[in-house]
Amino acid sequence: MIVRSVFAAAAAVIAVVLGLCTFVIARFQVPDPLLRLSVVVSNYGLYLIPFGLVGIGLAMLARLRAGRVVRAFGALTVLVCVVGIVAAFVPVVASWREAQRHGATLSIGDYLSGGSNTGKPDPRLAVGYHTIEGEELLLDVKLPISESAALRPAVVWVHGGGWTEGGREDAPKWHRWLNDKGYAVFSIDYRLSPPPRWDQAPGDVKCAVGWLKQHAADYLVDPSRVMLAGGSAGGNLALLGAYSDERVPASCPVTDTSVAAVVAFYPPTDLIAAVRDPLLLSESHELVRDFTGGTLEEVPDRYAAASPVHYVRPGLPPTLLIHGTRDHVVPYAQSVELIDRLDAVGVRNELLAIPYGEHAYDIAWGDWGTQISRKVFGDFLNRYFPVN
Repeated sequence: MIVRSVFAAAAAVIAVVLGLCTFVIARFQVPDPLLRLSVVVSNYGLYLIPFGLVGIGLAMLARLRAGRVVRAFGALTVLVCVVGIVAAFVPVVASWREAQRHGATLSIGDYLSGGSNTGKPDPRLAVGYHTIEGEELLLDVKLPISESAALRPAVVWVHGGGWTEGGREDAPKWHRWLNDKGYAVFSIDYRLSPPPRWDQAPGDVKCAVGWLKQHAADYLVDPSRVMLAGGSAGGNLALLGAYSDERVPASCPVTDTSVAAVVAFYPPTDLIAAVRDPLLLSESHELVRDFTGGTLEEVPDRYAAASPVHYVRPGLPPTLLIHGTRDHVVPYAQSVELIDRLDAVGVRNELLAIPYGEHAYDIAWGDWGTQISRKVFGDFLNRYFPVN
């Protein structure tokens, strides 16, 4: 009796979780308390299938030699688990279709063993690129293993964190992936908010690019082949570093801050549209206020100046945007808007939409979306920023 009760309770818990996940899969707009489940669906959705099978097994065991009420409850639990399993297949199928569209081969082995795309600071990699306001700004130098004396291209990587946190140690698996392809990676720190850094942070990004070009010979880097990349707030800053004109100067005395390409993951591209979006989280509003120093009504010019869409014009570098369609932190519409504007002026661009992808989905390195992203990112590099 006690064992059956434990099985029934465990099955009920699993059914509740699967029921909530089914709700999250079915609806884009979900209550704030369920946002963590949206991340689970995005990053670990495949695990819901065996999770549901366990629930079915427990419910069936609980029904053995049970009374009518328990048997009815068990049947309901089984039904919910079955519906949850079917729902869990929806993002999986959508991801596989997107992978086929881009010629990406998905691996269940990678999904299960990919690990987390997070890292820890390594002071052995750090080099100072500028000192300002009494703070030394550092970058991590990560070079590919090569015996060739040929100059190589470089990627300046800008970390995310809502402009208020994060560090150059973030996204280490992207750095290693780029190294393996032959790219030197320079992952930078920049000044964080608060206080407002709407103009200073992109100035730091430009400073880092200029510094790298001045010191390119030290790292066997071709100064004419430097690109920017970053995610979230880092994607915003990478785009600002690539797009902005003299109105956003470098924070150090450098001359050339131009880049050959830019890649941004789930970036805020239009802060004005973002804060007017009814789906934007209150936390995101707070981060934007910290970055700009006020509300849209108080400092509208800063919101425009910190928006990459504000600088769109012919002649910008080739751009790749990668964004989850279920991003609740930075709406997917932000990338769509920038792509539409780039199309209008003839700038070469690509947009990869990750089905059911949440914000920062690529923290799960084996996730379907991350696997697709690696293929599309690699193809973009081959087209617009090849090693050779």
